[in-house]
Amino acid sequence: MRLEGRVVLRSYDVCIIGAGPSGLSTAIASSKLGVETAVFEEHREVGASSAECGGLVSVRCLELLKLNIDGDYVANKVYKAVIHSPDGKSLTTSLGPRGALILDRRSFEETLASRALHAGVDLYTGVRVKRIRMGRDRVELDVDGGTYRCRAVVDAGGALSRFTLENLGFNLRLKRLIPAAQAEVEVDYEDDSSVHVFLGRKVAPGFFGWLIPLGSGKARVGAACENGDPRMFLKRLLDRVGASKVYDEATRFILTGGPLPRTFGHRFLSVGDAAGQSKPTTGGGIFTGTLCGLLAGLTLAKATKTGSYSTHTLSMYEESWRNLLGREFKVQLFYRRIFRRLRDEALNSIVSTLSDRRVGGLRDFDFHSKTLNRLVLDIGLSCIKPSILRSLLKSLIPGLLGL
Repeated sequence: MRLEGRVVLRSYDVCIIGAGPSGLSTAIASSKLGVETAVFEEHREVGASSAECGGLVSVRCLELLKLNIDGDYVANKVYKAVIHSPDGKSLTTSLGPRGALILDRRSFEETLASRALHAGVDLYTGVRVKRIRMGRDRVELDVDGGTYRCRAVVDAGGALSRFTLENLGFNLRLKRLIPAAQAEVEVDYEDDSSVHVFLGRKVAPGFFGWLIPLGSGKARVGAACENGDPRMFLKRLLDRVGASKVYDEATRFILTGGPLPRTFGHRFLSVGDAAGQSKPTTGGGIFTGTLCGLLAGLTLAKATKTGSYSTHTLSMYEESWRNLLGREFKVQLFYRRIFRRLRDEALNSIVSTLSDRRVGGLRDFDFHSKTLNRLVLDIGLSCIKPSILRSLLKSLIPGLLGL
């Protein structure tokens, strides 16, 4: 079929841009419910950008996808976090009785892709969507060599995807992206069941550095910063941890601004990093993107069944994910705005106070607000000396104002 000089290659109920966890989870959920679904991935292989991701997730995340927590896509399991303050002191805290999992991201995404294909999804790799044409009764996706038609489109193209911004009218600045660099390295460490977090302006100004053990003497080491070149801070951190060999160094952007004000439109949904659905505290988005993807799939199935892809129908997607995650995103964003303004002196005092009081560990790996709220109550402002208290209050005001 030809349309104004363009070849219509095929028609679907739903087309999804991006074969990451959020896009594939959307596809699996929709296809299992009878929606004719296609996924378009610009890279030739699924998981091609896996070196950019830390891959730290909760057990709940894999359970949500009905995946075995002992699968080949799990590189390691960790149960503790060691937090290093700017003055060199450290605090060890629990990640909970079930700990956390470190994914082999490529293997994980390949597993999801296999699940999607088994569910009946058509997966096109090495195909870049160049343009979306929104019509009254259909959507057209232009690719090299032709056009695909669908009844609704999902943008799961990642943090820098332009389709959500173009179709919903938002500015990229809303996502508050900060640059990050990560490398897989060989390094000696005493305990492969602990992740390490490094704080301080000389380590990662406005964010933090990390070491995620993979076992067998390998680890993912990374740093993100609001100011400066993250590659420079990564090099410093690699020297600090004594990395002997460096593999797969990659850069990316971390989202810290919380979700966009709206993630749906006429025949259009946005999921995962494209929608800003990442934790403002850490930038992690596998669990939240996967959960939102599954909810998007359910909404699309309802739309297909009723034949209505209107803004009103698709708004059920946003209502569902905000009911589950909306408050969590707001609380995390509040604490993120405070943290980014803390001086090293305040960070030193907080870590020291937590260590002295032996405050308990992370209550919920996915929902940080529970732990953050408890820590504020447990520490108590009376435990912090006046100079640090002034710094905290200066940081608190912008957080309250939403700056």
